[in-house]
Amino acid sequence: MGLPSAEQMLREAERATGHSDWVTEFTGVPFEALGILIDDLNNHAGFSAIGERRMYRRLHETLCARLNYIADRKLYPEIADEPIDAPVFILGLPRSGTTFLHNLLGSDPANRAPRLHELMNPAPKTAEPLAAVLHEQRCRETLAYQGLLDDDWLAVHPMGAERAEEDIFFWELSLLSVVYPASADVPNYQDYLFDRDFTPLYREMRAFLQYLQHREGRRRWILKTPLHVRFLKEIIEVFPDATFVHCHRDTAKIYPSIGNLATVLYSKYTDKPPGARAIVNDYDGTWSEALEFRKRPGMAERFADVRFLDFQADPLGTVARIYAALGIGATPERERAMADWLAQDSAQRSSRKHHQYSLSDVGLTEADIDRMTGDYLRAFDVPLER
Repeated sequence: MGLPSAEQMLREAERATGHSDWVTEFTGVPFEALGILIDDLNNHAGFSAIGERRMYRRLHETLCARLNYIADRKLYPEIADEPIDAPVFILGLPRSGTTFLHNLLGSDPANRAPRLHELMNPAPKTAEPLAAVLHEQRCRETLAYQGLLDDDWLAVHPMGAERAEEDIFFWELSLLSVVYPASADVPNYQDYLFDRDFTPLYREMRAFLQYLQHREGRRRWILKTPLHVRFLKEIIEVFPDATFVHCHRDTAKIYPSIGNLATVLYSKYTDKPPGARAIVNDYDGTWSEALEFRKRPGMAERFADVRFLDFQADPLGTVARIYAALGIGATPERERAMADWLAQDSAQRSSRKHHQYSLSDVGLTEADIDRMTGDYLRAFDVPLER
């Protein structure tokens, strides 16, 4: 049957929200991106029956959220004056502990990490406690329908309406997000996505953070997606006082874990398995560009490196080292808040299913890993897990 046309989906979102202004300041309108995406989804994704319904609902809710956000933001022009001071960007290869670190740093009350419910449904923004509860409940319902609260997915990527989550979910509001290539085969859309200057998207992201911060008081933003490693120049242009936490792990663990994540996520939408080697190749070379960027004058002190095994062994000690490297102060009260989050998360993790994976799942051997990424492992002195 297939998804409706882009035009039809736009009109349905307008009727559902009562809004029709699609324009954002820096990325304009999403019409072209949506059209390419829907064509790819209909022609290449290989939807399952439930997968097609899930993707329709996801796109519809995203379009509605965009319209509501644009309408609500226009009510508060003073938002443009909100300063975004010295945000911290967590980046690196996927499956290197970035999600765990994001949530841990986000539990420090002096920090502010975007929560999934406000990334997916940011508007209307209100201080009413009941409204926040309803936002979270709506987000949980969406996640459940999408299969993203299933045990197999939570084993790969712990997720919840109230948890800190990746910036790619904000990018989704612009219809310019790796969420879609991660969920189904959309080759033309993926080319379209990466064949662009991401600076406008980061400017849009800054405006979004101003919106979330408005009337809340200023705290340090903790932002995360592994893909930030591709766009360090763009980040510095838009956030000139940004600092970075660069996460590292043995690629012999990272690549099969990426493949397993993609397999589970694809299964929510499609009967077509992901191309595991394509997933691996998508991350080749990002480390070398980051290394060159870090050699720029004044950049070395902007980065703190985190090695996965060290972080797993001593999470709070790792946070202390990050704060020391980036010149961020700490207090006993804030340390206790992070320790409390760690205890709570540990209890939740003990009840989660554990996902299994191996190099053979992605058609690789340890020799392949050393050939492909040995320079990376040596450059950042990454401990091996073999």
